[in-house]
Amino acid sequence: MKTRVDIVTGFLDSGKTTYVNTLLQIQAQSAEKIVVVQFEAGEVNIDYGVQKENMVFVNALEGEAPLDAPYLVSIIEKYSPDKIIIEYNGMYDVQEVFTLFEQNGVRGKCVLGNIICLVDATTFEVYMNNLGEILKNQIATADRIILNKVTHGQEETLKSVEKRMRALNKKAELFTVELFDDEISQAVETDFEVAANIEAAPKGRLSNISFGIFLLFALTYLALSVVRGLNASEIRLDFSGFEGFYMVFLSILMQTFPFMLIGVFVSSGIQVFFSNEAIVKLFPKKFGLGFLTAMFGGLFLPVCECAIVPVMTGLVKKGVALPIAVTFMLAAPIINPIVIISTYYAFPGHPEFVIFRVYFGLVIALVVGILLMIFPETKVALLEQANSLTCDCVYCTIERNEKKGLREKLRLLFLHAGEDFFNAGKYLVIGAFLTSLIQVMVPKNIFLELGTKDGLSLIVMMATAFLFSVCSTSDAFIARSFWNSFSAGSIMGFLVFGPMMDIKNLFMLLGSFRKTFVVKLVLLITCVAFLLLYFLTFIII
Repeated sequence: MKTRVDIVTGFLDSGKTTYVNTLLQIQAQSAEKIVVVQFEAGEVNIDYGVQKENMVFVNALEGEAPLDAPYLVSIIEKYSPDKIIIEYNGMYDVQEVFTLFEQNGVRGKCVLGNIICLVDATTFEVYMNNLGEILKNQIATADRIILNKVTHGQEETLKSVEKRMRALNKKAELFTVELFDDEISQAVETDFEVAANIEAAPKGRLSNISFGIFLLFALTYLALSVVRGLNASEIRLDFSGFEGFYMVFLSILMQTFPFMLIGVFVSSGIQVFFSNEAIVKLFPKKFGLGFLTAMFGGLFLPVCECAIVPVMTGLVKKGVALPIAVTFMLAAPIINPIVIISTYYAFPGHPEFVIFRVYFGLVIALVVGILLMIFPETKVALLEQANSLTCDCVYCTIERNEKKGLREKLRLLFLHAGEDFFNAGKYLVIGAFLTSLIQVMVPKNIFLELGTKDGLSLIVMMATAFLFSVCSTSDAFIARSFWNSFSAGSIMGFLVFGPMMDIKNLFMLLGSFRKTFVVKLVLLITCVAFLLLYFLTFIII
């Protein structure tokens, strides 16, 4: 069994040792063998009074030992622990932890458990202003964040700090611990105990989850095939519905995954090898050529759908006009060369789908941008904490160092592409599953009836695209499965509206811009898309 390693990080005097002491008190009754390794010493010392036979304390500072693979392996081989708790030096780069656990010698012996970040509320602003990148990395990579030394009467400040933390890390558990003195020193132990006693659920990798889903389908199909073969003559079982579902589901996935894989590698390459500043420099800050650049920029910057909102946010922060930035956000996922190629292969012999998809995508993006220019926002649309927003990928949650070597950037490219693939893949699997289910379960006459009502069918397909949230590099194959049931104009609603607005992008917009602006923008995109698609597609197509 592999040794679990928990990392407790934070700046000096943030409460790391107090947290470790509380954790040891809670686990004093456990039979697990625990090794505590200290890489930093503050005012509070490890409480050796809680030490049991199954606990070992190692002061790495005495031998000035580095936290590297040989040292960690030596600890495991010497003590054979069930768990290692590392009190990490707050000035160390958190990225080194991830690199450490990727090495073959370490990966076979231990697994990274929880990363707990302690933050001193009284010095948060000071550290954020002077050592912002280090603190941001600690918060962004944490599974659990403990905001320590919170005082009464600072509710507004506390809300602001928590909001900034959530902008950096939306998934971590967040706890607050009040400021304490000698008279109420036990209060902190109670609060720390609440935080320390909550063990995070085991981390399930998306790759394992995806493999499990695939294995479930394979076993189900095998079992039903055996039952059908054994009872074909005795029991009349109708497997035609399942076979239809299975064939539609598999065909969508097999045709889609190659384009999706190419798309995530291209977009990840842009994320890793090109900074946001380099991308922003390509866009004029004024109108005129700005709209033209925004419309066709996606041909040269095929940014993936999950990264389009952070890129658009970066454009606005750097001074690019909001209408131009929004135009780029709407047009880029459609004008993406990978999207164009996948649409062509999804509708063989019908290049008009590619032409009309690009045409309507550019027209809608331009109209929305012009309307935002004619009716500008009277208030600042961008939220303050958007300055620290990043996407949730493994590359963006660590400090970006433009001086990294080619080998390190290639490693990050594969890490970024892998996480993007599985993040977007779950939406594709869900979308393919629901599409296959609809094709098999819903009677054909309902589709035929909807197909005759142009407005209603267009609304249905636009809503389907919004809910499915499938990546634009692969949504054409799902759209094709509706081709025999819906009109070409309705299919165009799926192909054009989906990349512009779906659930993923909606939540990312809400994290970067004011809610009132996001609501206006969503309604504007929806209305413009519906009106143009309804009146133009059924005339042209």
